[in-house]
Amino acid sequence: MPLTGLQVFKLLPNTNCRECGYPTCLAFAMKLAAGKESLEKCPYASPEACAALGAASAPPIRGVTIGRGPRAITVGEETVFFRHEKTFVRRPGLFRVLNPASDRDTLLDSWRALRIDRAGETFQVDGVAIPESPGSPDDAAAAAERGFPVALLAATPQGASAMAERIKDHRPLLVPPPGADLGAYAGLAARLGVPLVVSGADLNALATAAMDATRAGVADILLEPPGADLCGLHHNLSGIRRCALDRIHPGLGHPVFLRIAAGEFEKAVLGITKFASLLAIEDHGGETWLPLWTLRQNIYTDPQKPLQMQPGVYSIGEPDAKSPLLVTTNFSLTYFIVSTELEATGLACHLAVVDAEGLSVLTAWSAGKFSGDRVAKSLRAMQATERVSHRTAIIPGYVSVISGELEDALGDGWRVLVGPQEASDIAPFLRDVWETVFR
Repeated sequence: MPLTGLQVFKLLPNTNCRECGYPTCLAFAMKLAAGKESLEKCPYASPEACAALGAASAPPIRGVTIGRGPRAITVGEETVFFRHEKTFVRRPGLFRVLNPASDRDTLLDSWRALRIDRAGETFQVDGVAIPESPGSPDDAAAAAERGFPVALLAATPQGASAMAERIKDHRPLLVPPPGADLGAYAGLAARLGVPLVVSGADLNALATAAMDATRAGVADILLEPPGADLCGLHHNLSGIRRCALDRIHPGLGHPVFLRIAAGEFEKAVLGITKFASLLAIEDHGGETWLPLWTLRQNIYTDPQKPLQMQPGVYSIGEPDAKSPLLVTTNFSLTYFIVSTELEATGLACHLAVVDAEGLSVLTAWSAGKFSGDRVAKSLRAMQATERVSHRTAIIPGYVSVISGELEDALGDGWRVLVGPQEASDIAPFLRDVWETVFR
């Protein structure tokens, strides 16, 4: 369990030397216990204190890296049960199962090229799962050569060895069949230095299997939880996370692996929402990926940091110097709603996205981050004022109060039009007001 501030204080030298930057050792201890400082700042900490604090501050769920290179994925290292307690650290990896009967190279190339940008995040296939088959060693090599992290879905120790030996330098994940005898697979994983998935009929058996794998020399382990139905799986996923966070059993302090067969969309949703770290998803048509990526993004973001767009001037269509210039904040949801409404009008526009630290329009205004002076400085900094000849900016209707201040701050003949309060009214506003004024 994490140490309290007083427990940390007892491990410090209690000299109040202030060399750490704090007036007392107790103040420094409180920061250490909260995870906001490093023990390295204390020049007189004893080796015993370093060892004790290091063990107490280690994440209760071990981090495991699969693959090598820029697309390598790390899972685990979670510290909370509920997202709002702090944040989830690692989003789950979504691996696609390669159909042995498919046009392998064409499919892998299309997966590698697939990139979808949404709300500041890039959706892509995180890795490839290779089922054991006569050609699976070649399939695994082809996926690894394209930079994908690879999960080897073995059926036999011999097949596992053939696949793993072929790509051992790419650090694949070795996945035995559920309920298989662990010995041969653990020996292979330990010899090659690759991560291993272990399974068990219940949580006690699962924890025991993980400890057996550790004793066999396997350093990195993922847990495949039991669960005959979604209710049982939900119970076991929650139990693993709670036992890991409370350090009830060291065998459960590992990331979680789930197999998702074709048509098991509900199981994939459960895994993403309830603590699975890596999912091997069989979906030959590809229809489920966008909703699963979107679900993951909605959950695995820092609740203390709003989704933000990069500030700047975005072109809707092909605007010119006579096109309208609209202003909004860089809260992602606001941007997507406004830009979608603008695209629907068919009118080319400039959309100036002002840095408001990811806050919505009214929230940013009430926090002093969307004032007339601040908006004017942003428009100049992003050179929005140089993109139009009509010297007119359109602001959201809910912040009409800043119109006069913004006109004064822009100066040089600029005027401010107060737009509609709701994005759904943008089209009639541009038709009835903008085109009337600048026709």
